[in-house]
Amino acid sequence: MRTTIANRFDESLTAIQTHARQVADEQNRLSTGTKLLRASDSPIAIGRAVDLRTSSAHLDSLKRLQGAASNRMAEAELAMQDAARVLDDFHQLWAATQNGSLGPDQLRLFSTQARALQEELRQTLTRTDAGGYRLFDSKSLLVMIGGGSNNVDPISVDTVGAISDLKVLNSTLDPDWLTSASSLDAAIDKITIDADSLIAKFVQSLQAGERPVVLNQEFKTASQTMVLQRIAVGANQARVERATERADDVQLATQTALSTEVDTDYASSSMEVQKAKALLEAAQTITAQIGSMNLFQKLG
Repeated sequence: MRTTIANRFDESLTAIQTHARQVADEQNRLSTGTKLLRASDSPIAIGRAVDLRTSSAHLDSLKRLQGAASNRMAEAELAMQDAARVLDDFHQLWAATQNGSLGPDQLRLFSTQARALQEELRQTLTRTDAGGYRLFDSKSLLVMIGGGSNNVDPISVDTVGAISDLKVLNSTLDPDWLTSASSLDAAIDKITIDADSLIAKFVQSLQAGERPVVLNQEFKTASQTMVLQRIAVGANQARVERATERADDVQLATQTALSTEVDTDYASSSMEVQKAKALLEAAQTITAQIGSMNLFQKLG
């Protein structure tokens, strides 16, 4: 079948429009860095990109929670270290007061140190983190460090300390003393300044010039409970660190997959620009040649 000059001219004009659009698209991809300029470019890739962006956003949120958990546990660990040290100082002070050569006046001198330790312990147990959360409040224990998407249940860890085992410092407390307390402050008062508290009795005995009585080394036991709490928080800190490492690895893989789907391949796109320009110039040359033909050339 014979191709007429008019058909060739129309085809060259269509080719000019097609290749001009290809040049513009590839240059746009190079300037914007994305190869998906419109939904029709690749509906499947756009769908995968949406899923990958959702996963990346979830990982960002999860890493912020992991950071919050890590920071709070670091402060809780320091608070428990300070509490254990204060309780150990109480034990050392009690041992010092058992020296039989000390009289009432010498014992009263120890009361100032005991009163300072009492206040320091109370302030330590009421300490908060940078976000205002109480470091020994059991109602603020859990922070999610994993899961929560792709049909995986959330994974949470304890991020604060506990004072439940400090009931050893008040013999009148029942096993459920902490849950029955009206607030954390009330519970702390029970073990530090309450009339039945061993600490309060210890301070009062020294102030009266009397030798304090600690029958079962309760201060040492209480200090050891804080050490055990600190070990538990340390184990959870290790869990958070491993979870953070996993989240970093998954996010890197997610971002790599997302980049493959939507980011411009500059080498490939540059080659496409050059190829489209060459085809555009060829189509323009053909159009110009047809346009410059005389009547006899067109008829021939």
